[in-house]
Amino acid sequence: TIDAIDFHKQLSNTWNMPDQYQQLDIESYLAQKLESHNLINQSYIDTLSAELDEFKQRNMIKLLQFLVYLMDVCNQHNIITGVGRGSSVASLVLYLIGVHHIDPIKYNLNYKEFLR
Repeated sequence: TIDAIDFHKQLSNTWNMPDQYQQLDIESYLAQKLESHNLINQSYIDTLSAELDEFKQRNMIKLLQFLVYLMDVCNQHNIITGVGRGSSVASLVLYLIGVHHIDPIKYNLNYKEFLR
């Protein structure tokens, strides 16, 4: 048998995405998104930093890179995205990537609701 962590590592190595996404500096990408959304203030910066730390601790940076790729493919093919469901709308990272269109800071949502 294999434990869940090893299973996840094995599966994530099989995700097919272009090299540009595999090499994507997710922190810089998200910082640029903050700027392009004109959200440069301490609340957004602090939340983004804390949330990214949580994703790093959980070894989920590759997942974020894949989500950027997935959202780009959806946008290129006019696939509707952004509705948001459940606790995912509490994530500033997912908002900046475009997974949902609900600004969690504006609505005072805590990303920890999503990352439980």
